[in-house]
Amino acid sequence: MAESPHQMNRLPLILCCCLALFASCVKAGDIVYVPNPNEEKADGAPMVVVLYGPNDLGDRSYCDLIYRGVETAAQRYGLRTLQLSPESEEQGRAYLEKIFSQMEDVTDTVRHLFITPSSVYNDYIRANNRRLEVNPRADLLYMETTTPLEGKGSTLYIDYYGAMYMGGCLAHYTDKTAASLILANPYTQAVREAAEGFAAGFNDTPRSPMPLHARYLSDEPAGGFAVADSTMLRILNEDEYFSDSIYIPICGGSIHSLIRAMRAFIWITFGYVGVDGDLNADRYCYFSIIKNIDRVMEDYVGLWLDGDLPKHQTLGLKEGSTGVVINGAKVKVKLDLDSLRRVAILKEKEYENR
Repeated sequence: MAESPHQMNRLPLILCCCLALFASCVKAGDIVYVPNPNEEKADGAPMVVVLYGPNDLGDRSYCDLIYRGVETAAQRYGLRTLQLSPESEEQGRAYLEKIFSQMEDVTDTVRHLFITPSSVYNDYIRANNRRLEVNPRADLLYMETTTPLEGKGSTLYIDYYGAMYMGGCLAHYTDKTAASLILANPYTQAVREAAEGFAAGFNDTPRSPMPLHARYLSDEPAGGFAVADSTMLRILNEDEYFSDSIYIPICGGSIHSLIRAMRAFIWITFGYVGVDGDLNADRYCYFSIIKNIDRVMEDYVGLWLDGDLPKHQTLGLKEGSTGVVINGAKVKVKLDLDSLRRVAILKEKEYENR
């Protein structure tokens, strides 16, 4: 990922000025840059600030989809944005304190929405969200948690269980004889629940005696979402089912390390499931399990502007926030996908109410 111009340790003066003014930024490809000043919105335009986890922006996956949704909303509604991708958790917390100090300033007449999709800031958010109660123009959206905030702020959770349930079923309709879950870490709630959904759909489909294996990329909380290609090469080499497996990488941007590692073995036809985004154009991808988080973010910014931001909401397969896109050239499915989706929606609801 290209380096952001908003990195505090390299450009402290510029960053402080940006935070004080909440200047906007945009993204093209993997490059984050400050736009032409002549294109910036008026100083009084509402501001949306997004703080990602360390090095999360540029994953060409979940976080980049969030970025896209926020920027699309900014263009649609005439907003300013500031999207920050720190190099470390410490740097992220420094950003947080600066942002919260700005947003709790009651003399600031500009509307602000602060968003973070990263659980690494959980303790800070829950300890400091009440600071924003003094400013009626400051709002907070904390994503990827099922636990609402006490006091000011909204929470949002995208439930992957139902879509992953469908994926677990569909794995039996590939030409592979084994399935392997590659998981970021055992602590992130969304990762655990996605893996459980896939395993449930897999085990509820007695089509073949296909084994399902799982391994973690990290034993650290919030780890495993950005690993080196060498790590994925080692995982492939250690897999006893190697060329016969379909891989399901529930690990954010690390999916691209897996894809690059696969291409090193030019004599083997690997298979994987795209996760978060639609990767079916890749010849190795059998189907994709997607999160329409870009669309969700655009909708949420609109709700915020209308003053209708819900206190908490969980969105999933039923709402169209997740789904499955099949690569028809790779998977020949002889089942009713609409019926499978209805079953998966029921399974997702049962899982939520357990």
